[in-house]
Amino acid sequence: MCPLTMLTCGESAEIVGVRHGLRRHGGSGGDDKAAGCVSGRHGRGGHRSARLSEMGFSPGQIVEVVQNSPGVPLLLRVRDGKMALDKRTAMEIIVRRISS
Repeated sequence: MCPLTMLTCGESAEIVGVRHGLRRHGGSGGDDKAAGCVSGRHGRGGHRSARLSEMGFSPGQIVEVVQNSPGVPLLLRVRDGKMALDKRTAMEIIVRRISS
């Protein structure tokens, strides 16, 4: 499993869930840590999960990467259409690659 942004052009994957609320912790380490869990349900960060689900990014849904270039949003094929998604949001969507 990996974030959606890790896929390359032409790869397909099944959405596993949404990682909620990445936050930067202060201090000398300053690592990004997940504040919540991977989930397809509403709860912590539920508003974002609900919005992504409305857009077609729900657990079990298959997505295909049409374009993943530096500096531009991801272009994805989802359901019957194409959709652009910013990379920060795409980092929160956890997927499982589908072998071809």
